[in-house]
Order: sequence, then structure tokens, then C-alpha cells
Amino acid sequence: MTPPLAAIVAPDYWPFSVLIISVILIVVLITVLRVHAFLALILAAITAGLLAKRLPGEGKLGHWVTAVEMTATEFGATAGKIGVVIALASVIGLCLMESGAADKVVRRFLALFGRRFAGEAILISGYILSIPIFFDTFFMLLLPLAIAMRLRTGKDYLLYIMAICCGGTVTHSLIAPHPGPLAMAESLKLDLGSTIMAGIVVGLIPTACSWCVVKWINRRLQVPLREVPGMALDDLRKTFERPEAELPPFALAILPVILPILLISAASISIAIQGKGFEAADLKNGAALAQRLLAGTDPVSKFIGDHLSETNRMLLSTPQSDARLARRLDNAVVGILNDSIRAENVHDASYFDAIVLRATTAGLRTSNLQADNLVRFNRSVLEDAFAAELAPTKGLNSTLYNAAVFWGNRNVALLVGAALGILLLIRQRRGLTLASIAGMIEAPFATAGVIILITSAGGAFGLMLKNAGVGEAVKAFVGNQVSGTHLILISWTVAAVIRVAQGSATVAMLTTSAMIYPIMSGGAVLPYHPVYIFMTIGFGAMFLSWMNDSGFWVVAKLSGFTEKETLKSWTVVVTVNSISGLVACLILSKLLPFAPPAL
Repeated sequence: MTPPLAAIVAPDYWPFSVLIISVILIVVLITVLRVHAFLALILAAITAGLLAKRLPGEGKLGHWVTAVEMTATEFGATAGKIGVVIALASVIGLCLMESGAADKVVRRFLALFGRRFAGEAILISGYILSIPIFFDTFFMLLLPLAIAMRLRTGKDYLLYIMAICCGGTVTHSLIAPHPGPLAMAESLKLDLGSTIMAGIVVGLIPTACSWCVVKWINRRLQVPLREVPGMALDDLRKTFERPEAELPPFALAILPVILPILLISAASISIAIQGKGFEAADLKNGAALAQRLLAGTDPVSKFIGDHLSETNRMLLSTPQSDARLARRLDNAVVGILNDSIRAENVHDASYFDAIVLRATTAGLRTSNLQADNLVRFNRSVLEDAFAAELAPTKGLNSTLYNAAVFWGNRNVALLVGAALGILLLIRQRRGLTLASIAGMIEAPFATAGVIILITSAGGAFGLMLKNAGVGEAVKAFVGNQVSGTHLILISWTVAAVIRVAQGSATVAMLTTSAMIYPIMSGGAVLPYHPVYIFMTIGFGAMFLSWMNDSGFWVVAKLSGFTEKETLKSWTVVVTVNSISGLVACLILSKLLPFAPPAL
């Protein structure tokens, strides 16, 4: 029966017009009228808000005022995330260059790999080191090494900068504990370990492809090493003419870079362990647990069962007629348990008073239960409550977790790195005082301020496009085009469009995975392992980084690239990563489909 016309709601595609107008405005302002990037991006963000049909919360202030105020709010939100990191990274960079530490590391690299493979040395080491660290932070830490390599070899500046980017962008979108892949694995109901292993292995393919393209670009586009405030090229060249004996020991030279990386890595690993939810492999008997939750015959089962949605009740009561439905039931049980452990302190409820707690669970209870410590405690409580149905696991000591998360916070870790850099500079240049170093740092801080302004304006523009409904418009468009289309291509296209529209790879991954999972779990068994969907979304979220992406401006302004040079190098690199990654997933899903678990 055909639904009445009144029941048919046509998708609203006006947000696409907002996107196109805003993009054209940015291009014209920056490339034609030569307006400063900060002003161009802020004007584009306000324009996007003005053109939007409706903005969240505009009833109190009116549409026009809300567009301006929301732009300022979104600008501040982005600045709050990156401001301290960029400022501290500029201090570390200055100290590494002025102390000769960067030159020392580069000399060791060249001695080990030779001048011919200097770029490959940065590429390979960067791929490994970037796994636990946000791309922006990672790039700023390795930038001094690229500058030092250029001063030492006298050429290939673009090559060394892009060596940092080729692998760093891949790990950011494919490998936990980066926030995008971590959230994707949970949204798509995939084993986190499987996604990490697949991401590390398959990620090498686009990294190699983009590296070949970078070497081709480097032969045709010569980007000079430009002087930035606080780093006069003449002074740097004199620094790099020092004899080996005047340089710091290698261990001290690398410490301001490697220690923040280690601290951030420790925090990422601790969060992944302590906040890890249940997986199907943790179930001893998923069917028996499902029946307990439905029946509510004991206090704990009743506590969780009272919060079940009708959809979950239906899933738990589905007969297990085959292995696929059994696995689907296990996934439903796991989802219910994970919702419970992340909601609140379950042991505060009187339902749990009669549970006999293990020593490890009781030990956690005496701690200050916050963040992932609370998640770990809740999980441990449920393991004790359902001892016959759930396998027991063990997390980290809560005090160790708190220490790792504090010192591994990227702001704290970079503050430690900056302090070590200053101490190293004082050690190498006798007579320097903290007051004189403060004077040296002022120029890099000025440069960092400009970068923070531009990057935050780009973030505000991307978030204003989201508030204007661009993401929802993409979702509606794809929802009308799903039928008969290959799911890998759909996943990549959706992620790519959202990425181009609002700039953030992480937002593109979160949005797309939430949209794609219902299609994946709609009934038909995929002809390949769903980890290919996971990777495809990650690759799509790399596509075509341009002026609404904070990464674009971090690379451009810190490296001294012009906007045109950044588009010809950085944008090409991430796009090659994106497309080659898609091709790799398409081929591997045919050649190595593996046994697809039913959803």
C-alpha cells in the first residue's frame, strides 16, 4: 500500500547548499582576496550559521545572534583542546633546536640508515611512535627532527615533513587507542584486539602508497625551509656546525620527545585496559545469562532486567535456531552488560548487597571510584554476580591507573617534555638563565598563538557545519541510496563526505559507524569479516583534508608551508592514503574474507 503524501517527508538537502556556499567563500577569501586564514574561517563559520534553517538553542537569542555566539563558543572549545599542546610543543621544538638535541638525533639516524634512506627512517619510526598519540601532538614532537634533517642534508624538506604525515594519519584513523578507532570498534561490536592487529598490518599498504607519491611530489615541488619567529635560520645553521663533542648525549637529546610519547602511551594503554567492556569471548554461557536477565529471579538480574528496552527483550528472547542467532544473542547480552557498567556505580544499589566479592573487587571498592576505575569496578561486580555465566578478569591497580592517566595526559606529558627541554638547553648553553630562556620563548609563543587562532577557527567552521545539519543531510541522502550498493563503498563514501564537510576525521568515524552498524546487523551475513567495514570507515575519514581541518593548519603553519603547498602535499598524502586504503579493503575482502561472525 502506498503511503499518503502527507506521510512522506522529503529529505532536507539545504545543508548541502550551506556547505557549498561556505566552501566557495573560504576559497575566494583566502586565494583570491588574500584575507588572513583566521578571518576567512571565522566569516565562513558565521555564514554557515546564518544560512542554517535553525540552530540549537536559538530561541533565546534569535537566529543571527546565535550564529555569532555559537561560532565563538565552538572556537573556544577547539582552542581549549589544542592551545596548551601547541604552546608547549613550540617550547620543546625551540629547546631541541637551540640545544643541538635535534641535530644529535638526526646524526644518529643518518649514521644508522644513511642519507639515502633518511626519509624512510622518519617514516618507519614515525609509524610506530604515532600509534598511541594524537596526530597533532605527534607531528609537533617530530617536527624539529624534520627541520634538523633538512639542515643536515640541505634538501628534501617536503619529503621529511611528509614522512611524519604518511603513517601518522593512518594510525590516527585505524588503530586504537586513538579515539575514533576506539569508538568505532565499540559501535560496530568488534573485538578491539582484532581491529588493532588489522589496522597495523593493513595500514602499511596506504602508508607505502602515499610515501611513493610523496617522493614523486618532492621531485617536482621544492619547498624551502622558511624562517619562523624564534628560529633564525642563520643561528640554526651555526648550531648544526657544532662538533659532535659539543652536542648532548643521544639519550638526553631524545628524552624530551620520547618521554612524553611513553607517558601518553602508558595512559592510553591504562585507559584501554581499565575501561575495557565485555566481549562475546567473556561469556561462559550467554544463553543462560539471557534467561536470568529476562526472568529476574535474583536481585541482580532484576536490577538489570528492569532497565531493558523492548528491543533488547526481543533479542534476548529470540530462539537460538542456529549458530548465527546464538552469536547474535551473545552480542545482545554483551551490549546490555556494557551499558550497565558505564551507567553508574552498580554496587551502590541494594540489589547487589548479597554478592560475595572477590578480593580484587573488594580492593577496588575502597578506592576513589572515578572514570575508568568505576567501569572496571562495575565490571568486576557483575563478574562476581554472574560467576557461572561470565569469566573473571583482572584490571589494573586503581592507584597505578590514576597515576598513569594523570602523567599521560597530553598537556601534562608535554609540560614534562618542555621542562626537560629547558633543562637540556641550560645544560648545553652555559650561562643561560630562566629569564633569558623566557625571552627566547616569546617568539615561538607568538607563532603558536597564530596557529591556535587559525586551527580553532577551522574547528569552529567544521562544528558550525555540523550544527547547520550537514551531517544529518548526508545521513538522509545515504539512507535513500543504500539498497543494492556495496557496503564497503557506502561506508567509505559516507565517511569521506562527512570528513570533507566538517573537517574532523574522528567525528566522521563516529557518525559513520553509528549509521552503518544497523545496515550491517540487518540480517544478511557479510561475505567478509566486518573488520573490513571498520577499516573502510577509517580510510574514508582521511579523505581530502583541507581548510576546515585543524590538522591542515597545524602542518601548514608549523612547517612554514603556504596554503597552496599544503594542498599539493598534505592534502594529496591523506587522499592517497584514503583511496589506496579503500582499494586494499576491496581486494583483501575478496582474497582474505576470513570467517564472518554473524551480528
